[in-house]
Amino acid sequence: MFTNKFQKCFALTILSLSTFSCSSDDAATKEEPTTTNSKYVASYWLDDYTQYILDFNSIDKLMTGEISAKGVGIEQGGSCFPANNTFFALSTEDEGSVSFHLNNAGKLVQGGKLAFESSYAVGYTDDKKMINIGATWDGSSSDYELMIYNPNTISIDARKFNDFVVSPDNKKVLYWPTGAAVSGDKLFVPVYIKDVSDGTNKILSSDAIVRVYKYPSLEYVTTIKDARTNAIGLYYTNTGIVQTESGDIYTFSSNANAGGYPPTSVSSGVLRIKKGDAKFDPGYFFDIESSSLKGKVLAAYPLGGEKVFISYIPNSVDSKDTYYNFLSAKTIFKSAILDLAAKTIIPVTDLPDHGGDEFFGLGSMYVENGKAYKSFVTGKEARVYQIDIATGAAKAGALIKEGLYLPAIGKLTF
Repeated sequence: MFTNKFQKCFALTILSLSTFSCSSDDAATKEEPTTTNSKYVASYWLDDYTQYILDFNSIDKLMTGEISAKGVGIEQGGSCFPANNTFFALSTEDEGSVSFHLNNAGKLVQGGKLAFESSYAVGYTDDKKMINIGATWDGSSSDYELMIYNPNTISIDARKFNDFVVSPDNKKVLYWPTGAAVSGDKLFVPVYIKDVSDGTNKILSSDAIVRVYKYPSLEYVTTIKDARTNAIGLYYTNTGIVQTESGDIYTFSSNANAGGYPPTSVSSGVLRIKKGDAKFDPGYFFDIESSSLKGKVLAAYPLGGEKVFISYIPNSVDSKDTYYNFLSAKTIFKSAILDLAAKTIIPVTDLPDHGGDEFFGLGSMYVENGKAYKSFVTGKEARVYQIDIATGAAKAGALIKEGLYLPAIGKLTF
């Protein structure tokens, strides 16, 4: 039986909100690729919490045999994100975050470094950059820092502080970010509400809430709410908000004990913000809890077009005993493919009930040629699975030999 070492080892450090950049011996600014040669790159978290980055010549490597980091991986801490032909290992440790790319010979090499002292929410932008939101976990400050990371120059393009307090009358009740997404000239940051007055970071019941900013100036615009469902996303996973090919933004609310929230009388479901708008679409609500799935959506991953892959927990399974179990390897979750525009559901077949996603979300599913690839814990083993996007049929792939997860999968060219 696997032991969830990430839960045991993960420690939140109270950090100040400053960021600086530095360069390594390798060029800080990577050259744009001039060929179409490519490799696949994945991060690999072992069961003892050691972290590696691996590269493969073929996607078939994810589907056959075993995946091992011994003797072949680059040991590297940090949550990894494929971003604009780089593989960025975001770390708040002293050695800093590291950007990897393929050199002209196709070798995975380290580029520049960038130090982040705090990172609690991350998202991609339309112009191939990333959003990072830094904050103080203990609530000692309600001023959070929004930053735009440029993977091409390995630098921060813009940064701005914003007060995330719910009411100026009480600085101990705060909005907490669960992700970020950009559509056009707007940045959307879903949040939940927490009370830090007694040091417990108590999660409070709330509507679905999103803070809206201008992009790329990062100026605050407004906070929008919708009472048809509750808090969006999960802590530290960045899987509660998705921009689809149309430019529309969709948000995912679990209303689930397994998501770390106190359930309310509303339904778990999906809301929409139409491209160009800064408000929830009053004519759209995809009720997952009352759908044929009879479940609560925990996480969503874009599949292209208007489709997403979701992980969900059946209504009958979610209970106080499953509180925060999105961090657990318990096999209590199922999967499905949603067409968000059409509100249709395709259950994923031949994928066993699986564990939660830990804190690994954004970047952990790779899509290519109508297939999606992601790692799952399915009881006594962890494997990569290939999911046919059109049919929902899953196929078991490589055994993850020394660990539980591939938290990020991407493709780099050289």
